[in-house]
Formats: sequence, C-alpha cells, structure tokens
Amino acid sequence: MNFTDLDLNPRLLQNLNKQGFEKATKAQQEGLPVAFAGKDLLMSADTGSGKTLAFMVPAVNKLLTTKAVGFSTRCLVLTPTRELAHQVLSLTNRLVKGTRLQVALILGGEDYKFQAALLRKTPDIIIATPGRFMEHQRKGHTDTENLEMLIVDEADRMLELGFCEDVEKIAAEANQDRQTLFYSATLRNAKVLSMANMLLNKPKEVTLNDASQVQTNIQQQVVVCDDIEHKKRILVWLLANQPASKRLVFVNSRKLSEELALFLQSHSHQAIALHGELPQEERNEITRQYRQHHFNLLIATEVAARGLDIDGIDQVINFDMARNLDDYLHRVGRTGRAGKAGTAINLVNISERRLLTAVEQAQGDHLPRLKVKGLAAKLHKDGEQVEGAKAKANAKYQAKTSARGKPSAADKPKVKKAPRSAEAVAAAKEKAASVWGDGSTPFGMNKK
Repeated sequence: MNFTDLDLNPRLLQNLNKQGFEKATKAQQEGLPVAFAGKDLLMSADTGSGKTLAFMVPAVNKLLTTKAVGFSTRCLVLTPTRELAHQVLSLTNRLVKGTRLQVALILGGEDYKFQAALLRKTPDIIIATPGRFMEHQRKGHTDTENLEMLIVDEADRMLELGFCEDVEKIAAEANQDRQTLFYSATLRNAKVLSMANMLLNKPKEVTLNDASQVQTNIQQQVVVCDDIEHKKRILVWLLANQPASKRLVFVNSRKLSEELALFLQSHSHQAIALHGELPQEERNEITRQYRQHHFNLLIATEVAARGLDIDGIDQVINFDMARNLDDYLHRVGRTGRAGKAGTAINLVNISERRLLTAVEQAQGDHLPRLKVKGLAAKLHKDGEQVEGAKAKANAKYQAKTSARGKPSAADKPKVKKAPRSAEAVAAAKEKAASVWGDGSTPFGMNKK
C-alpha cells in the first residue's frame, strides 16, 4: 500500500511526500483502513513500527476533510512519557504544515500558565501526558465534550507508570461517540485489556508482534561477567572492537548512568547520561543532539527505553539486565529499525542469571555467549563463582570423576581454611556470650 492509494487531503499528501513517506509499513497497512472507516482499533505494535503515522494520518485527514461539531478540541493523543509526546508532536507538526490546524503540547514539568493560555485557544489537536492534562481538565481549561478522536499510545507503559486511572477518567469525561485508537506493545496484560475494554467500542483487534520475541534481524548475545568492574572492562573492549555509528547503553539507576558516562569519557568516548531526574529541557536537548549525531553513545535508564524513536542505533548494550521481559523487548527494540540489522549485547553477572533465563525461556532459545579473550569471567558453566584454591580443587575433582565414575572419599576436594584472626575469635566469643546471656560459651568454644 502506498499513501497515494489513499483518498487523502492534497496538502496532507504533499506533506507526506516531502517527508519521504511513500510506502506504508505493516502497522500502517493494517491500521489505516480501520481508522479511515471510523472504527475503534486495538493494536499490539512495537515502537518503530510506524504506528505514530498510522494514527496521525487518519486523524489529520479527518480534521481537514470534515467540519467541527461545536467549539472544542477534536483530537486528543495521550502518551505515557514526555519524550514520546515530543516525538508525536514533531511528526504531527510536519503533517499539518501549511494547514489551518493548531496543535498544542501539554506536559508535566513545563509552564502551566502558558499551557492554560494555549488551551483557551481551543487547539484542534492536543498531545499530552495524562497527569498534566487531568490538572487542566479539573480547572476547566479544556473541553472534550465534542472530541472526535481519542488516541492512547503505549497503553502498557501507561499502566506501569500509574496513569491507568487518569486515562480512564479522561475517557469517561470525553464525548462517548468518539472514535478511539488504542496501542500497546503487548496485549498479554489483563489490566491493559481491562482498560481497553473500558475505552473501546467493538474494536478491530490487530496483533503485529509476538510479544515475547525479538525481531529476527537483531542479533542477541550474552557476555558473562563477574561484577561491575568486569562489566566496565568488557564495555570498553566492545566500544573499541565492535564498530557502530550509534550505541545505546542501558542501566537500571540514575547514579550508575552518570558514573558510567564519566568513566567512558575518561576513556575518550563521547558518552552522555540520560535519566528521569534531569530537567525536561536538558532531556530534550540530549535527545535532540543524540538524534542529530552530535555524540554517538547514550547511557540511559528506563526513561529512554519506552518511546525513544531514534533511527540508526546499531547496537544496544544492556549493562544491567532489564528487570522484566517487556522492558527487555523494548530496550532491544531500539535497534534493528525498519528491517535493518542490529545487535543487542547483554552483560550478565551471577545475580542476573534469573533475568537472562526468563528471556531465553520466552524466546525458546539459548542466547549465544560472546567470549572476550583475556577478559573471561571466573565462573563455572552453571554460573557459580569460584576462585583460587576452591577453583583448583573443583577442577581436580571434576577431572577424576569424569575419568573413573563415582569418586572415592579421597578424591573429594580439600580446601584448607585460613586461620581466624584474634579479632575474629574475640568477636565470635562476644557474640556467643550475648546469645547465651550468662557469659558462658557453647560447646566447642573454650575460654582462654
């Protein structure tokens, strides 16, 4: 399907052509006919599938080709994060260029009075995060009585961030004869489906992704690591030995994102940290510079995992494993966009084995291990850490058992225990005395 095959407003079609949008993606091929027919839509699709265009093209076309009923906002787009809202705004502004349509962006963390002034002008399209929109709605700054289209993007993320109730309240106060388009990365979550049932009226359901699978054009690998310092050495090796024009490294905390960015800068890499505690303006600027190749290494927390729509990311590195399967899929999905090849490398230590196992079980495959010469982890095959005398004893034990079956008592590994210091002995006696309460010691611990 090409956009020229659709009965679009001439100005909208011209804007699409100027932006290089010609052939529809799978998400657009499935979603556009439903949206143009005026039906509600429930779609499971990944970020990067072209779903933003799939809902904004019919929205803009409808507003350009039909008259408004009454005097109120006609289309409301709700997104879970400010970053995603900015991306939707950027695309929408390109679609409405040269038309009479007015677009407003309503986000938390930005000037409230300025937003109230924008809303008094009754923009045709509002792109908003639920919390801030609810604030304005309670104050009577916006009217959705005649709303024609409600679009909910990344509903699963809405649920994770606690916006589910806000979204339902916004929908309840809006025109009940509206059309609703509802998008989620997964439809496996019962609460997501419950929210969809509340918002939608006899929707067409479209599932474009296998919610537990990574795209086949993304090569996934695992590097087994001992600890954070070992991970840092592996990361430096990867940056030096695996060429990539743009990388995204994920961590699980603000502190580590900043620490890792400074560490990589000390190794002559242009690395910048992105996390949720940065001011919104700074986050916007970092995202803009990264998109425009001012630097090529972004160290991000989960704030960037959802909705970060940036082309050209060759490699995703999970310095910390994602805490659940959905987050893992969203992270890895930042690479391999539009069918291009991508790589996702997971640095996994012993405490993260369970998370890795969950990913492998969901995909029904054992992810290949990448071995870095000279930087191998001191781990057994099963992930149990061993060092020094214990490692040697275990190796000897394994060799004997493999050579002649059941081991004798003499074969079993013997590891000498280091003598306890006088301080350790004294501490043990003090602890025992406190436990027994009468100053006596348990059997086997003689007073001296």
